[in-house]
Amino acid sequence: MMKRFMKTITGKTILFILCIFTLAAVILSSLAAFLYIEEDFYTKEKGTLYEEIIDGKLENDFYDLMIDNVHEDNAEAITEADRGNLIFRISDDEGKAVVSSEGASSLSSFDGNRSYYVIFNEEGNIQDIYNTKYSLSDEVKNNKIYTVDYAIADKEGVNDFYSFVKTFFEPAYALRYWIYGIIVCAALALIGSFVALMSVSGRVNDSDEIEAGPLNFIPFDLLCAGCAALFVLYCLFCGSISHSDMSDLIMIVIGILLAACLLLGLCMSMASRIKQKTLLRKSFCWWVIEKCLAVIRWIWQLFIKTLKGILSFCRQIPLVWKSALIISAACLIEIVIMISLDCSEEYVVFWFLRSLILVPAVLYLVMCMRRLQKGSEALAAGDLSYQIDTKHMYYDLKKHGEDLNSIAKGMSIAVEERMKSERMKTELITNVSHDIKTPLTSIINYADLISKEKSLNKRTKEYAEVLLKQSERLKRLLEDLVEASKASTGNLEVNLAPCDASMFILQSQGEYADRFEQADLTLICEKPDHEVMIMADGRRMWRIFDNLMSNICKYAQSGTRVYLSLKEEDDKAVITFRNTSRDELNISEEELMERFTRGDASRSSEGNGLGLSIARSLAELQSGTMDLSIDGDLFKVILSFPLI
Repeated sequence: MMKRFMKTITGKTILFILCIFTLAAVILSSLAAFLYIEEDFYTKEKGTLYEEIIDGKLENDFYDLMIDNVHEDNAEAITEADRGNLIFRISDDEGKAVVSSEGASSLSSFDGNRSYYVIFNEEGNIQDIYNTKYSLSDEVKNNKIYTVDYAIADKEGVNDFYSFVKTFFEPAYALRYWIYGIIVCAALALIGSFVALMSVSGRVNDSDEIEAGPLNFIPFDLLCAGCAALFVLYCLFCGSISHSDMSDLIMIVIGILLAACLLLGLCMSMASRIKQKTLLRKSFCWWVIEKCLAVIRWIWQLFIKTLKGILSFCRQIPLVWKSALIISAACLIEIVIMISLDCSEEYVVFWFLRSLILVPAVLYLVMCMRRLQKGSEALAAGDLSYQIDTKHMYYDLKKHGEDLNSIAKGMSIAVEERMKSERMKTELITNVSHDIKTPLTSIINYADLISKEKSLNKRTKEYAEVLLKQSERLKRLLEDLVEASKASTGNLEVNLAPCDASMFILQSQGEYADRFEQADLTLICEKPDHEVMIMADGRRMWRIFDNLMSNICKYAQSGTRVYLSLKEEDDKAVITFRNTSRDELNISEEELMERFTRGDASRSSEGNGLGLSIARSLAELQSGTMDLSIDGDLFKVILSFPLI
């Protein structure tokens, strides 16, 4: 209950006031303890201490009174109307009263007196005053002596230094030993109230949310700067006023309390900002640093772009021209150096002859290197028919050019052999498949007839059905093998035409509804409301979808959801298939894309391991890509085709 109350405005106000009062108590009691030690309250007698405290003030007041009122030719006593609680009488060395305050004549006795040597000038005014208690020269002692008798009254309604000392000296002297206990208690109370106030700052009732305080809209560093400026102004004000006036002292104390309130409010604002984690992030300095960093990043990016632009421009300059520019710049620099150093004629002639030999030689080497560069670029681009002209090339340059030409010839032969091998392989697979299809068709037909024969017993009929099923599987394997071979070698005919990719999503949803229901799978399709046009062969594209959806039916975990989505990303139509695998996928994406590889190690399903390979080849033939991603049991296929 107390914790909840402290979070209210009333509770926070009580804690705030308690912090201010305990802080004032700590400061005042610490100052008092310092004065106790400074004035030696623990060894001197009370009367001696009282006299020493007012002695300095009396000295200044007496000096002013005598300067203003005592003259060498004074014959009669001058009565001053009011001097506060100080009652005094100034007498010359003959005992005659020169100056006295109101009420001095009615006193039967004074509290004490002071004697002074007074030096007058030629006009009869006081030039200097010396207290007789000090050791003085004979010249000073020969001057006139004045005696000041004084007493301290307690006039009603008059508050000055003397009344203040008279009122507070007795209780202050009595507290000289208790003051340290007061300091400790006040400090503990200050710490406790301050911690409690900081803990409830920014919180309201039982809510865990932090609310911004009334000063939180001002950046914290600007708030600190404003408080520092006010503190400096306050210090200047304190230095400009008279500290002897009681009203000025009260103003100083009020200023200290206001400064404490301001500092405590600043601490509360800091506590709420720390809880909101906005102390640094929303400060003015942080904003300036962010802007400076943004400018630096912008300048750096501009510098990088400019540098890249210069380098790109330099790369586009032909090698011969770049070399000519570099040589020209080098020659120009050498000419400037020779002029600045005032080189001799012999050195200039030597430089000219050297340049006459080196420049053509360098240009010749650069031109030969340019020929070699063109040849290597042609080879890198796949142009194996390109031949480097080695005419007018000598030594290592000519040998290097001939080696590049030999590489081109060797690569051409290797490519032709590889293509010939691939064609032979495709032809072999096609011919063998065609030869196998004829007897296989007969086997399928006769197996079908046997299974339909009514005179057969049950077991023979089961054998015929197994034979028919496996024959159909062998036929599909032959068809997939031929198609995979043609797709991988690019011999498959593809007729590209504009088509809506979302139609394949709808077709898959309709075609595989029954199979997904039998496999206890839930298909969730996502596609845009508008058409997503791509260049594709509808027949080949459906074969990709058919292979992938068939794989999902075979290998997905029953009772799970299958996601099929179509999105537009970076000018591409992205089709994603996602499902949860029934078996553990302890195989990499690259291995799954290989032919005759399947995710189930037991090879107990109907698949032949060619579905993904065929789908990828068909996607690439249509300028698309197909990528696999495996994350635990999550199997994902991503098809990507350029938009039109």
